[in-house]
Amino acid sequence: MTKRLGIISLAGLLFLTGCLPAMDRSEEEVIVVDEEEEDEVEYVITPTIETPENFYRNVLRDGQYHRSPTRGNVSYSMSNRVDIDQFEVGLMEIASASFSQDDYYFQEGQILGSNEVKAWLGRESEDNELGLNPALGDEEDQVDRLRNSPSIISHLMEHNYMYEDGEDGVKLGGIVIGIGLRTIYYFRDDDYTGYEVPLDDDVVEAYGKEAAEKILSRMRGKEGLEDVPITIALYQEEKRNSIVPGSYIAMAESNGDQLGNWEQINDQYYFFPSNQATENNRDHADSFNQFKQDVDDFFGRSIGIVGKARYKSGSIEELKIDVNLQSHGKAEIIALTQYVSGRIEQHFNIDAPVTVNLESVNGTEALVVKYPGQDEPFVHVY
Repeated sequence: MTKRLGIISLAGLLFLTGCLPAMDRSEEEVIVVDEEEEDEVEYVITPTIETPENFYRNVLRDGQYHRSPTRGNVSYSMSNRVDIDQFEVGLMEIASASFSQDDYYFQEGQILGSNEVKAWLGRESEDNELGLNPALGDEEDQVDRLRNSPSIISHLMEHNYMYEDGEDGVKLGGIVIGIGLRTIYYFRDDDYTGYEVPLDDDVVEAYGKEAAEKILSRMRGKEGLEDVPITIALYQEEKRNSIVPGSYIAMAESNGDQLGNWEQINDQYYFFPSNQATENNRDHADSFNQFKQDVDDFFGRSIGIVGKARYKSGSIEELKIDVNLQSHGKAEIIALTQYVSGRIEQHFNIDAPVTVNLESVNGTEALVVKYPGQDEPFVHVY
């Protein structure tokens, strides 16, 4: 059997027999591996996008993006859109602590299958011994059975992190798994009457940690995963129709058969304006209110302006503001964009990116972004 490894960049072609040389990360790379002469596999490493978020580069197999077999399950099992997005993006942030963006590439999870995950998310029963959610009790009343045995785990998400490995092309270097945990258990009876059961945070977290141990054991039982580093993180969802997402609350790593110590994650999201934001972050709430008042004065009336801020261990990480316009002209949009860019610098002297979206019924009209250390905001009028 012969093997051939090549790397193609936009700048030229190199054929290698040893280690891979350092390359411009802004260039596309193509790794070609011949397991047999008639069976050639091509891995494409996507170029780096220079952003403060420092996103992972992706691995494409034969030029195609490989979706996880469980894709789509999350939108069915989670209660709101903001949780769905943060569950996935936040898991990448968790991964970056163990798998550097400089050395590893991202690939959607390819190990867990759709039916397998569905079984794990089901209730434990005689027909489903792999179910991670509590078995139903023996109460006669259906509502009592469901109320007393709430389904806690909503979803599992797997991410794979790959690295370049000489003649083998790319190899699996790590696995990160997110466990979605409900804050409220929603269910219906046979008459379609809806019920809500609030869940205790401490009980939910303890249950998630027990489930993580079971998941690790099952992953280690799969061929080839005996020694692959695995990180498992717990995500606590927000209630249905929440305007801010939940957050990851704990993570643990494993290089063997046991998870290491759990590390608590202190992330919070706040909506502006709100009593909760004012009570917990008065300075930022005051700054937002002053910004909103200035924009209202620009129009001579009150318009829809809302903000969402993310905090990590008490420090603000990002602030996003939406300005919703009803009627406008292009000249007015340009003037407002100029005005907003100045007010961002005046009111938000924070060590975090501030993004302002100006939107109308026609879509996004303008974007203003101010990153820490920038002399002037980035401005784009569509």
